[in-house]
Amino acid sequence: MSTSAETEQPFIEPSEFHIFDPRVVEDFWRQVNHLRNTCPVGWSDQLWSDYDSGYWFINDFANAQKAGANWRLFSSANGAAPVQFDLDIMRMIPLETDPPMHRDIRKALNPFFTQEAMSAQEPRVAEIVERLMERCLAQAADGTVDFIAEFTRRLPPLVFFEGFLGQKEEDIDWILEVLEVLLAAPERALEVVPRLLFWDAELLESRRAEGRRDDMAGIIAHLGDADGLELDERERVETLNLMMMAGMETTMGGLASVAYVLAESPDARKLLRDADDELLDSAVDEFLRHASPVTGAGRTMTEDAEVGGCPMKAGDRVLINWAAANHDPAQFENPDELIFDRENAASHVAFGAGIHRCLGNHLARREVKAMIRAVCNLSTFDMEPGFTPSFRASMARGPLSLPVRMAR
Repeated sequence: MSTSAETEQPFIEPSEFHIFDPRVVEDFWRQVNHLRNTCPVGWSDQLWSDYDSGYWFINDFANAQKAGANWRLFSSANGAAPVQFDLDIMRMIPLETDPPMHRDIRKALNPFFTQEAMSAQEPRVAEIVERLMERCLAQAADGTVDFIAEFTRRLPPLVFFEGFLGQKEEDIDWILEVLEVLLAAPERALEVVPRLLFWDAELLESRRAEGRRDDMAGIIAHLGDADGLELDERERVETLNLMMMAGMETTMGGLASVAYVLAESPDARKLLRDADDELLDSAVDEFLRHASPVTGAGRTMTEDAEVGGCPMKAGDRVLINWAAANHDPAQFENPDELIFDRENAASHVAFGAGIHRCLGNHLARREVKAMIRAVCNLSTFDMEPGFTPSFRASMARGPLSLPVRMAR
């Protein structure tokens, strides 16, 4: 199964490469694959923030994995977004920090994301999946339903807010609306983000007032009390905000991409309907590798080094292109094909690499797996004939909508 676009659009020159360039977004895999094959490591003259231009990019798997694993050379402390926003306004903590702060915060949060903790969350995930599927089926009874709007954009926030922060769905409808604005109209972020940050601050304050440490907000609220960490309240708010947002857009994009494939392929649904846990787990990793919803990450060089034959200097900005790396034929045979029993599927870098590897990767896997099971057990899950999805220029890639016909 291939997703390569057939187009006569000219290939972008390395110096013109930008992950959010409409020419790349609209012809993604063809452009990204060509760039990696012709320029595994190279230089782009394009902007990497509102004010700064010129950065290195790393496209091949071997160098991308090494860069992701080497935080001492490729630092996240000056920003980790593919296109960097102003850190004086908002920092993604702990992602945009390095040890010791990064290590100590992750140590405090790790217990919420272990395999054991995730197993305990599985009944809740299954209940939310069933709840959303019933709503989708009801809407599709007389036609089609937008599965992206009604399922994949709602599952991750509901799992997080109900399972990790003890919130009820009816109490967070406004947060889901804020997330929708951030996804559909990111240019309006400054209108809606302050309300979200104020809510974060109030939640942390309430946990401290109650002396609670029994959920994630309670742990974050007390970070820096007596654990050797030096965090101010702004940094605690930024930590909680990242925990909320990190698994939202990225997991939404992954779920949406998987749903798109399943809606296109009855054969894939039939195969996975009868799959055992081992094959289904492999399929989840293969879907994540193939879709690469987190397309890239920013880093800053801490010292001079040669990477892929390129002379990088201390202070240079670097884009690690996870998407290009996940389709590198040097690592994955026939990389543009979905091969559910691919032996090395789990070696992908869809969650990054090294100490900054996604903290919630076990949760994301479970959400994708639960959705696959639910969709593949349907008798009908077909995309509306003639529909072609559009993809948003964003840090997380996935189709914007997916009208489908559904039935039990």
